[in-house]
Amino acid sequence: MADAIDCQEASARLYDYLKRELTPELAEAVRRHLEECSHCFDRATFERNFLDLLQARARREVCPGELRERILKILGAESAPD
Repeated sequence: MADAIDCQEASARLYDYLKRELTPELAEAVRRHLEECSHCFDRATFERNFLDLLQARARREVCPGELRERILKILGAESAPD
């Protein structure tokens, strides 16, 4: 069973929790805290929605073809032997 954590620790671990980068034990402790603390739950909901919005926007944004070609050309020139 995971040990209880306070608001400060839940806040410090929130992004890792939302990105599923915590150990199972820590994830369980954060989840339990969010279930019991409405303030932290509201913040976690806001942050989850914000991350979802960023991911959705990132999938829609596409580098224009001409810009992409220019970047690749510059990178190729920089990596060419002298």
